[in-house]
Amino acid sequence: MKKRFLWIILLTTILGLSLVSSLSQALSTTSTSLESFERSYTFDVQRGHFSSSYTLQVSIPPSLYAYYKSRSHVMSSDRDYVKYITPSVFKSVAENIQKITNGTLYSDEQFANAVLTLVRQIPYNISNVKYPIEAMVRNSGDCDVLSLLAASIMKAGGLDVVLFEYKNLTPSHMNIGVYLPHKPVYRSWWITPVGFEYNNKTYWIAEATPLGQWKVGERPDLVANSKAYIIPLNDSQKTSPGQISSSLDPLLPSGISVTLSSDNSNITEYTRSLTVSGAISPALPNKTVTMYISQNKITQTFQTKTDQSGKYSFNWTFKTTATYQIQTSCSDIANFTAADSDKLTVFGSYRPPITDYSPYFPSDIPKSENSDMAGYVNFINQGFKEFLKSNVSGTGALLSGEFIVLNNNLTETQYEPIIIQRVEIIGFSRNRMPIQITVPVEILPPIIPNGQLGFILQENGDNEYDASVRILEDQAVSEITTQLNEEAAFMNASQITKENTWYRITATMSEAATNATLYEENGTTLNNVTPKNNTVATNQTGVVLSYSPGAVLAFRNLKVETLDKTTMPQTSESQTLEKTSEPPTLFIELASFLIVAVVAIALVKRKVRRKK
Repeated sequence: MKKRFLWIILLTTILGLSLVSSLSQALSTTSTSLESFERSYTFDVQRGHFSSSYTLQVSIPPSLYAYYKSRSHVMSSDRDYVKYITPSVFKSVAENIQKITNGTLYSDEQFANAVLTLVRQIPYNISNVKYPIEAMVRNSGDCDVLSLLAASIMKAGGLDVVLFEYKNLTPSHMNIGVYLPHKPVYRSWWITPVGFEYNNKTYWIAEATPLGQWKVGERPDLVANSKAYIIPLNDSQKTSPGQISSSLDPLLPSGISVTLSSDNSNITEYTRSLTVSGAISPALPNKTVTMYISQNKITQTFQTKTDQSGKYSFNWTFKTTATYQIQTSCSDIANFTAADSDKLTVFGSYRPPITDYSPYFPSDIPKSENSDMAGYVNFINQGFKEFLKSNVSGTGALLSGEFIVLNNNLTETQYEPIIIQRVEIIGFSRNRMPIQITVPVEILPPIIPNGQLGFILQENGDNEYDASVRILEDQAVSEITTQLNEEAAFMNASQITKENTWYRITATMSEAATNATLYEENGTTLNNVTPKNNTVATNQTGVVLSYSPGAVLAFRNLKVETLDKTTMPQTSESQTLEKTSEPPTLFIELASFLIVAVVAIALVKRKVRRKK
């Protein structure tokens, strides 16, 4: 009886500890921070009868993740899986794994198994198809997503791989096939390796999902009775805008700066050239820098190399009035993290060639003879948007950011009106034929005369604030001009600032103070304004600025935040995900003892009652 009693206590203790351990693991699970984009993976390499473990540090450029996230994810056929194979993104990852596997017996097989081990550390989660870099950042994926990631890394390491799709299963399944010049060696000794023939080669099954520890050649029971449909990967992406940084040692920090300047030497009536430049840190030569330029959800990429001082430069020309997002990135430095520059928001109002107006002409009249004024106005206003629009809740708010006005250096002749010949019918002849005359029509070029830029912070009551950075319409300019002469805390920075120079502004509204401040790039205060009449409640503050026609405006680090730290503004998914703190170890231990004690006391009491 005593033995039975002891066994019950022991069993209860084990169950209690297991329950607490599971609870601890569940509570301590943390979501991935999307700000750092840094990951850590382990893999093993076999040397004879022994294996060694290694840790790979990975740093993912947020700009590269955003580039692939914005690309089309539409699947029209199984062949579309090929576009998701992106080996050049994972070049560094493959190279670092091969530093360990090269020189070992059956190195290609060892490399493939190491890749499978790495990929299996990403939790399985049913999802739509996505690019491999998305799986790494989001830290989740299902069979096809994880297979695409494994195939991308293996191809980056020079392996010949294909996709295996099992269509007769419900739902269907996917893994990959790896060609080796020999039968897999590192499988479990009791398992016969399985593969499929394609183009006179045997491609061995490689399962990437984390539901088991399969090695190359080992087939999961799920697909034991299924034949694979083979998707070749010969036409996969050869290059990418950038790559992931990785190292077998801790990654060192790196950085990259960015600025804009006006290239007036290449200016014409219809185009405008800007120079995007900066430097990387550490200052190394011949490193690849990528520039991303996004406009209307379309992203263009350009690449260049750093000079001997680690500096880089791009010449960029735009031809239409629009708002662009520009960011530069460098992930080409071994043992250093990937680095993204600040994101620049660039607005250029410029006169497009006359041929660019043609989509807005009526279709039933020759395009060289008429123009649709409404369409033309829409065309020239397509870039006139708010550069920042946000709201926060809390006790007080702060709007901040940096800006530069780039000198246009244009002559007046370049602002001459566009002349379009318009055909008008003035009557009919006796034989009812229309009598037409040609009338020259003047259209002003799409440049904002006396442009006005505003940084505006407004309180809407009940601790609600709106913030915007935008080009001001005439009515808004009139209202602010009136307030400049009365009680509002608005600063007119037109006479204080110079072109081709970066400035920083802050606009604050709180119970303690309402003001707007202008700083030089080095932090020196240039001007500060507060309400002229402190007895009058002010619900707006900010900075206004006039700029010349054709000037280019650029912004960086625009943001609005609450001053009440207990009420944080909402953050987007691209910034952070919720993170749950790890429960204290003391709490876990106490819970364990409590469970054991309660069960033991209950059993003792029960035994005593039975004896009575």
